[in-house]
Amino acid sequence: MEKQSLPWYRHAHVWLLIALPLTAVLASIFLILQATNSFDGLVADDYYKAGQEINKELKRDQAASALGLTAQVMLAADGKSIRVVFNSPVKGPLQLKLLHPTQAGYDHILSLQSQGGPLWFAPLDRPLESPRWKVELADAQQQWRLTGNWQPNRSETVELGMEHKAK
Repeated sequence: MEKQSLPWYRHAHVWLLIALPLTAVLASIFLILQATNSFDGLVADDYYKAGQEINKELKRDQAASALGLTAQVMLAADGKSIRVVFNSPVKGPLQLKLLHPTQAGYDHILSLQSQGGPLWFAPLDRPLESPRWKVELADAQQQWRLTGNWQPNRSETVELGMEHKAK
C-alpha cells in the first residue's frame, strides 16, 4: 500500500514558516500607518528662533517671582472645571494652559473667569485624558507666568510659583 501524501497546506510546519514573516509584515504596515498618521510635534521647524524665545519666557517667570505670585490649581470634584486660587488678588484677563507632554492635540487652553478676589474658574471643554500635564498660568498681556507639572490622578492640586520662592 502506498501512503497518500497530504497537500502542503495540511502541514503545520508550513504554516509556522508562513506565520513568522507574515507577522513581521503586518507589524511593519501598522507602524508605517501610525508614523504617517500622527505628528509628534517634538521638533520645531525653526529651532533657533524657538531657542531665542526661551529668554523671553524666563523673564516672565522672574516677573511673577518679583510680584510674589503663587497659585494653586485644582480640578473640581465633578472633573468638569478647574479652579485657581492665588495668594493675593490679581487682575485679569488670565489664561491657563494645560499642556500634554507629547501631543499638542490634547492641550487645554482656558480663559479664566474671576469669582472675586483671588479665586478664578474655567470650565473644561473635555475631560483630562492624560495622567500628566505641564501647567502654565499667565496674564493676557504676557507680563508674567507661573508654571508647574501636575499629575491629577496623584494630587488634587498643584502649587505654582513655589519653586521661585525657595530660591
